Amino acid sequence: MPNLMTGKAYHCGDYVNTDLMAPGRFEPIESDEQLARIALIDYQGLEPLVDEKTGRSDFQVIVAGREFGCGSSRETAPQALSLAGVKVVIAKSFGNIFFRNCINMGILLPIRIDHDFDESVHGASVEVDLDARRCTVAGRTHTFKDFGPLLSIMNAGGLIPYALQQGDQR
Repeated sequence: MPNLMTGKAYHCGDYVNTDLMAPGRFEPIESDEQLARIALIDYQGLEPLVDEKTGRSDFQVIVAGREFGCGSSRETAPQALSLAGVKVVIAKSFGNIFFRNCINMGILLPIRIDHDFDESVHGASVEVDLDARRCTVAGRTHTFKDFGPLLSIMNAGGLIPYALQQGDQR
């Protein structure tokens, strides 16, 4: 995982659940391309997350409110966002299972920040500096807590690759 990430913000409100991120009506998922195309397809935002023509998102960062990823333990939720092109989610809080799925799968960096961002940040530039533990959204900077060993899991590509690396070191 790069120590400095930049991108464009997509705004989501509070309580965006995993069924909005990867709706079950599309299952069984037949390909990564299909999963990317349905990311947040039912979310009523300012615009769709995924470009209908390309099947990818122009947004690399989601800026959300409370309990982003609440709901079921659907692993396809963080996968859909990641496959669409999202790399980071900045939220006031996360659904616990969603947060762990992001880390354990090593695909989407969930950053908890008690922020005051609203839909005015939609489309704004975002910079996330993991070394300094700060993110800047639309020119406003917030700091976040150290990820501790969770960042090592992310950098390894997820929990299983991390565990295999640890086994090789013993």
